[in-house]
Amino acid sequence: MKQLFVLMMFTLVGIGTALAQNADVLKSDAIIQESRMQYLAAAELYEQAAAIYEANGSADAFSYFKAGHNYAKAKKYSKAVDLLTKARNNAYDEADLYLAFGDAYAGVKNFSDAEKELLAGKEKYAERNAEFTKKLGYLYFNSAQYEKAVSCLSTAIANEPGNYNYHYLLGSSYERMKKYTEATAELEKVLTLRTNHKNSIKKLGVIYFKQTDYLYSKETKRYEAMKNPTRVDYHNSTKKMEEIAKGYHKALPYLEKAHAMSPKDKAIINCLSVSYRRLKMEEKAAQMAALLK
Repeated sequence: MKQLFVLMMFTLVGIGTALAQNADVLKSDAIIQESRMQYLAAAELYEQAAAIYEANGSADAFSYFKAGHNYAKAKKYSKAVDLLTKARNNAYDEADLYLAFGDAYAGVKNFSDAEKELLAGKEKYAERNAEFTKKLGYLYFNSAQYEKAVSCLSTAIANEPGNYNYHYLLGSSYERMKKYTEATAELEKVLTLRTNHKNSIKKLGVIYFKQTDYLYSKETKRYEAMKNPTRVDYHNSTKKMEEIAKGYHKALPYLEKAHAMSPKDKAIINCLSVSYRRLKMEEKAAQMAALLK
């Protein structure tokens, strides 16, 4: 009986060792997949490894974290939240955990918890402040919290002034807030860093066009509402319209470049059609109008 008991113990130890070794192999394979940016495959391998470690009585918080982190990168956000929670429940606590939670919660549109995780991580891991600030900037922009986005993105730019994407998101935040002067200033900065940044070119063209067209339409309505306009009224209004129309000239280079980049973009074609018509460029206006049919 004693020999049988010893044999059983050795067998169990052998099985446990084999399981642990198998988990180690899975983790090694996961690392390889992650290095190849095969995030879903990596996540699944880390998850399998974590399950084996736990079945063997030694939960591996790191494997749970890496599984969750890679699920988030693979855009499997619900799975990511579950695995990251298991990592935390097994005493894993690193800056990257908070960053990964931020991505995962944002992915399932739980912006409140995403913000809580990022703010908590930012406070706890001050040495990673720049990363948390960047993540918060993206989070606030994507959740339409534009005033908060402006604050974080401005700080991110102070830390990294050459990052064109920060300038673009900051400009876009100002645009959503209808602060067009600030928006165009940031979008112009994007083009000093990335000459052919398609979205900035389009936004600048559209903003300059809309600002001008608003003033042009406003002056037109004002003049047409006059009951008995005099020659002086006509002269003054015409001069004012000519001055306003300079804004179309400012918009045109951006609109034309945007049109060359996206020839079927109806919004750009419409802006060009109106601009050409206002500037008495009838042939080009007709070309644009034909594209709208």
